[in-house]
Amino acid sequence: MKSLTLRILLFAVLTLLRCGPKQHSNEQFHGMWKLDKFEALDTLTETWSDDSVWAKWTGYILYDGQGHMGVHLSPPGYKDFDTNKSIDSLSDSEVKILAQFYKSNFVYFADYALTDTTIEHKRLSATDPTTWGRSLTRDFDFKGDTLVLTAHERIGGQKLRLRWIKL
Repeated sequence: MKSLTLRILLFAVLTLLRCGPKQHSNEQFHGMWKLDKFEALDTLTETWSDDSVWAKWTGYILYDGQGHMGVHLSPPGYKDFDTNKSIDSLSDSEVKILAQFYKSNFVYFADYALTDTTIEHKRLSATDPTTWGRSLTRDFDFKGDTLVLTAHERIGGQKLRLRWIKL
């Protein structure tokens, strides 16, 4: 009788462990990922679709597998932007346009930590100095060679997620 009880208890414990939250490791994130697309949540239908505002943005995210990462997102045309102009030759409005365009380039380096299905990026440095030391939390999911990161905060008033393809 003790043997049967022990087997049932062992079976129950193993079943509970198997059904619990899937444990993720730094190794799953390790490597370089290329931005595939931004998706926005339609709050009425609760469906995700390609977001036209962020279409044609490019970027990479790199996880070292040891708790450090970097990301670079840039808008369409950023790579081909003419930076050879002398700032002294630009009008005030042209300098403002140039500064706004440079500000649209999104880069940061961070330490990261995993908890169940969330990842926290604690920024060490960034193109926007006001965000240094601040954390971003993302839900994550792996779908084959795709990493899906869903922002906790609203971006431009929308709930967004980014799809990254492993390189």
